[in-house]
Amino acid sequence: MRAAVLRNGHFVVDDIPKPTPGPGQVLVETVSCGICGSDLSAYKHTAEFLQASIDSDTPSFIFDPDADLVLGHELAARVIRTGPGVDGFTEGQVVVGLPWALDTGGTLRTIGYSNQFPGGFGERMVMQAAALVKVPDRVPAPVAALTEPLAVGFGNVARSGAEKGGGAIVIGSGPIGLGAIGGLVERGVAPVIVSEPSPRRRELARLFGAHIVVDPAEQDPFDAWRTAAEPGQPLTVFECSGKAGMFNDVLYKVPRGATVMLIGVCMTMDSFRPVVGIYKDLTVKMCLTYPPEQYPATLRRIAEGTVDAAALVTGEVGYGGVAAAIETLKHPDDHVKVLVRPHLDGDRVHTPDLSR
Repeated sequence: MRAAVLRNGHFVVDDIPKPTPGPGQVLVETVSCGICGSDLSAYKHTAEFLQASIDSDTPSFIFDPDADLVLGHELAARVIRTGPGVDGFTEGQVVVGLPWALDTGGTLRTIGYSNQFPGGFGERMVMQAAALVKVPDRVPAPVAALTEPLAVGFGNVARSGAEKGGGAIVIGSGPIGLGAIGGLVERGVAPVIVSEPSPRRRELARLFGAHIVVDPAEQDPFDAWRTAAEPGQPLTVFECSGKAGMFNDVLYKVPRGATVMLIGVCMTMDSFRPVVGIYKDLTVKMCLTYPPEQYPATLRRIAEGTVDAAALVTGEVGYGGVAAAIETLKHPDDHVKVLVRPHLDGDRVHTPDLSR
């Protein structure tokens, strides 16, 4: 099968062996796959990415950097066939799913971060049937790929316990931050203040319902909070940027008793002064997992039109354009979400066509 293969630190388009579904698994063909900031980390900061996985004893993100790797975990796909013991799926059915697969030893692997389980930057994947959700016919298959990144935002809002009566600051309005904005507005949290340097992403924050949107170069979001909040109102901060130094900045500026959700991944070493947060009696949660029911719930939001997932898609590439598209993540105003689409040729970023 054709794939954009990460080989010796570079992407090449090549044919690789087709995966075979094992017990409890489904073989699918990729319709679309979003490019994530974590893909940039695995590509550009491979050693740091792997060392963090090893140091945290997280085998689901460990791979051999000297072997071929096919990235891609924000998936929408069509069923080809099922493995032993799997019922309830038909050929051609469109599915999305948490990017999980069990290896023969029973270890959970993340599709796209495993040499054994290629991701959505290739034509075919093996996915765990229990992790799949069927996509309603009214949802364009390419748009369904936005379920995963948006679910991270919605899911961590659910994990935070933020609710009506409290307010929130969201730092960074990429796809995860936008999901957090949508989740907060859905729960009646107000005000929701968003800090985002990109004009394009600030507009999306407003589309998703943010009450106050600031450019941090012009206004500090914590100043905006002090102006807009009710006296004593609880605050939850969602750090979605992953920018080095941001957590320490939040510790100094956040009011006493607040909750801080660290969702954006800072892949490099960072430093902060813990005593500041201790003296302020802050609650800090570092977030990888979220309530799993938020994944299908996010797909329902997309299907019902309460979340405009299509608005995030700003470009599409074929396999030859993966490397260039990943580089655009360094320039947040260039694109919001670029999808990898198997039917596209060449190495340029195409205008989205979500009807296919």
